[in-house]
Amino acid sequence: MTDSGNEQHVQTAGGEDRQHAILLVDDEESITKALSRLFRRSNYAIFTAKGGEEGLAILNSRIRPFSVIISDQRMPGMSGVVFLEAAKAVDPQAVRILLTGYADMNATIDAINRGEIHRYMTKPWNDEELLLVVRQAIAQYELQRENERLLELTKQQNEALRRWNTTLEQRVEERSLEILQKNTDLTRLNQELESNLYNAVRAFAALVEKQNPAQAGHMRRTAHWAGEIARAMDLPEPEVAQVEIAALLHDLGKLSFPPRLLEYREDTWTPDEKKRYRRHPQIGQETVQFISRLDHAGILIRCHHERFDGQGYPDHLREEEISMGARIIAVADAYDKFTGLRIDLDGSVRAVRLAEGKLADEEMFRKAAVMHLKKESFLAYDPDIVKRFLDLLRDRGSYREERKIGVEELVRGMTLSRALYSSSGRFLLPAQTVLTDNYVKKIRSLHETDFIEAIYVSKS
Repeated sequence: MTDSGNEQHVQTAGGEDRQHAILLVDDEESITKALSRLFRRSNYAIFTAKGGEEGLAILNSRIRPFSVIISDQRMPGMSGVVFLEAAKAVDPQAVRILLTGYADMNATIDAINRGEIHRYMTKPWNDEELLLVVRQAIAQYELQRENERLLELTKQQNEALRRWNTTLEQRVEERSLEILQKNTDLTRLNQELESNLYNAVRAFAALVEKQNPAQAGHMRRTAHWAGEIARAMDLPEPEVAQVEIAALLHDLGKLSFPPRLLEYREDTWTPDEKKRYRRHPQIGQETVQFISRLDHAGILIRCHHERFDGQGYPDHLREEEISMGARIIAVADAYDKFTGLRIDLDGSVRAVRLAEGKLADEEMFRKAAVMHLKKESFLAYDPDIVKRFLDLLRDRGSYREERKIGVEELVRGMTLSRALYSSSGRFLLPAQTVLTDNYVKKIRSLHETDFIEAIYVSKS
């Protein structure tokens, strides 16, 4: 049965008006009612069943595809593990979650090992934690669907190419120009697939930043610096791309955080708040781990708060145990917290002010960032990466050699000092682009429909 009072719709990234559906299976009506009330405020279509047989009947009726299936473990006739295993065969794309007591942990572990469930929650559950798990499951479902679409498109293209190549020898002389054109088209399509992935990543990053406007631009700037460092470390370009993607998503696990946990004031947090904050690298990894192209980026996201001395989190890795990409992101993240977000992580700003007197804020926070990185080398950060980054700042100049302008101030001949993005996360132009009249015209036109919050250009 469905909760018909919850038929409010949400807008997907593809532009379709689609409501996510959740199937709740539990033999205790009080449980399904409690869960229905919990999810009613989150704009989901709720379906309930009193047991596994009824749940399978709903799935087999093909009423609609389900994004998430939540089942109790202990039910008469059919256990939750058995039901979810059967549900996978009927609706394999749905994200499956098991509600279980500690006494059922062996069955739960067995189900996880067989790959029949994605997550489990112990009873009694925490409402906010369960809502977060479901939101993550929804995000995973959407990302998986998009990835499947892209993979299917690639498969179709490859199959088309295979069929075409079977007659290549017969047509090579008379249709050489056509062959060249087809190869060009296939290359362009593959590039579009790659671009779609990056655009989806950037849109996700923009969603996180919109959740906390005070940190707008942080993930993009961190990705910029991480990419610069990775290239300075002579990493291959595919690895550089993975580092940039992970940096763009490194705070993905904070998507559901309240403003209080986004203020970087740990001294005011409760122990539970500190514990929740320190889980965000894991949550970020869990959100992207089912997308094959982002599995490595997920590892970097998980490790970006590890410290060189082993005192970081969540896994207390040290030195070379931490992947190079994660060590790079840690340095880039810290630098932008000082220079971009104007956060004094350790009192370095105060130390600079006492040592050098009154400085412009931009210069003061830049010097504080450099002081912090030097001080925390061998402790929080890889000293080789810190040295390479500081050399990079000295050789190329930092953001102090740029200025921030509005769209109305753009003129021909200006050089972008940072890559240009719209507020929705759409990539527009790379860094070091020299603006032409045509570029200026297009940027101003786009600004009317997709707001551009800031443009950074090199000082003349």
